[in-house]
Amino acid sequence: MTESVGASTPTGGRSDKVTFYSRLVKEVQGIVEFPSKRLAPAANAIINLSNVAASLFYGLNRHANPEAVLQSPPVNWLGFYLMHGPELLALGPFQGRPACTEIKMGRGVCGTAAQQAKTLVVSDVHEFPGHIACDSASNSEIVVPIKSAAGEVVGIIDVDSTQLNFFDDVDAQGLQEVAEIVARHVDFSVFHQFCTQMPLAGTGPSAPEKPTANVGAGSETQPSVLPSNDGTDKNIKDKVCLTGSAVAALCASGLAAKAVTLPPSCKLSAATIMPLSNHAVQGQREASLEEGRPLVQASPRRWSVDISGWEFEATDFTRILTQEELKQYEEELGIGSIPELQFPFNTLHITPVARHGKVPLLSFSLKDLLRAAAAYYKTESYRETTVPQLVIPVSETWKRTPYAVFDAKVDWAWRNDFFGFDKSSCTLKPLEPTMPGLNWDLLRDRTLPILFFHNFDMLEDDLHDHGVVKSSVRIRAMPTAFFILHRHFIRIDHYRIWIRDVRIFHQYEVRRENGEPHIVVREEVRLLDINNDVQWSEKDSDECAQLAKLESEQEYYVSFDRDSAGRGWWNTINTS
Repeated sequence: MTESVGASTPTGGRSDKVTFYSRLVKEVQGIVEFPSKRLAPAANAIINLSNVAASLFYGLNRHANPEAVLQSPPVNWLGFYLMHGPELLALGPFQGRPACTEIKMGRGVCGTAAQQAKTLVVSDVHEFPGHIACDSASNSEIVVPIKSAAGEVVGIIDVDSTQLNFFDDVDAQGLQEVAEIVARHVDFSVFHQFCTQMPLAGTGPSAPEKPTANVGAGSETQPSVLPSNDGTDKNIKDKVCLTGSAVAALCASGLAAKAVTLPPSCKLSAATIMPLSNHAVQGQREASLEEGRPLVQASPRRWSVDISGWEFEATDFTRILTQEELKQYEEELGIGSIPELQFPFNTLHITPVARHGKVPLLSFSLKDLLRAAAAYYKTESYRETTVPQLVIPVSETWKRTPYAVFDAKVDWAWRNDFFGFDKSSCTLKPLEPTMPGLNWDLLRDRTLPILFFHNFDMLEDDLHDHGVVKSSVRIRAMPTAFFILHRHFIRIDHYRIWIRDVRIFHQYEVRRENGEPHIVVREEVRLLDINNDVQWSEKDSDECAQLAKLESEQEYYVSFDRDSAGRGWWNTINTS
């Protein structure tokens, strides 16, 4: 119920106001509907609310008085962008109309100023190569880097004007002094922690060095025993007794969870989280503040869970490769092209607990993916099947123009035939008609607790602003089965979307006649021609996959007849 006190109808009448709000609601929906996937949820929430507030503020004023000076002031936007890792600026506090949530280093005036670590005064933004137009009213701009005591750029001050040639050297000098004052008195490491994708676990004073969780089959439901943030919890123990969903949530987020009772057929044990210790985090924070640099996560977060004879191990760390690491990757893999954004520390490994082998049966990582792409590039299947599915259209004049060709020894979009299995131990064979496939009814059953979950990207590239390539993995392990989706997604703007999906499913109790655990693999390739009518860049891969046409499909089962570790582990799956 809405109560109006002293309300009056503004000029234009009630129907005009209804029309205004219908437009405003759509504008707000466009702002919040697709948050940045590179930023943490908390950062996205603040950025979205800031943009919504700006949209409402300007929209309401414009509706009340279209001639108000507020709509065209000399300075139409002023605010901060903050460093989010080495290659990305994230929107910070600002005054003005809704703005871009993120800017890559080297892109536009802001990204260029941050990359060069120097002030840029641009008299006409429309003449600046690669200018990013957040507000169409902007005609000139000044960007001033904010530097730490160590000289590193931690953010920038960005000011736009509706007038050409509005800023000069006096503005530059004055804003540089403001930036110096801000850098001395504002702790920018706080913003960096806030924007980091994964929180630093174990920062409470009482957090144990290596907390573990153990759950036996059919254990009674018990509340979780977790350290409090203020250190007042006196019941902290070296081993924390959690039920299945509590372990799953702890593994996924490092936070508290809801408890459930596991069925007797499911065995869950030794779920281990390895956060940074209290002393390690405090030492990093003190060193960071002393050196004037942002506090960052120092090492990958690791966790593992044993479920019904399978060990699921994951790592999570959003740092990309250094220049030296990039060179090592190129030399080791023998390729001359590495994606723009690489996530080498996001990994997943799955192997039977009782299997005695050095290599996991199933692994997903950036290096494994790129190695598979390099090998697939040399195959007949790649040349005859994959290449024709995505041929970039060029003009006839380009076809007749001689030019040098650089062979990177890998597909330009890193297309691959990667399944994640260790080829020395596993063989994919076509699924036979009598064999069961994916159990979709089980996968749709939302009553099954998820005991292990991980969702991560291995690579991303914007194809020089002509689209996107992204390779990702999702896994969920339940008391009765596990399911993996590996997706390689390519979008070429104004042309085509190419998707390769690999689904891996194993129901623990299902075996083949020879006693092997039955693992099913389904591979699909989908294509979707796109144009300018729809904002395809705003659609996620799931939406595109639903609209895309199935180009090819194949189902396999996994044979372990080449496993050097033998058959001894087969009977340990799904045992209590």
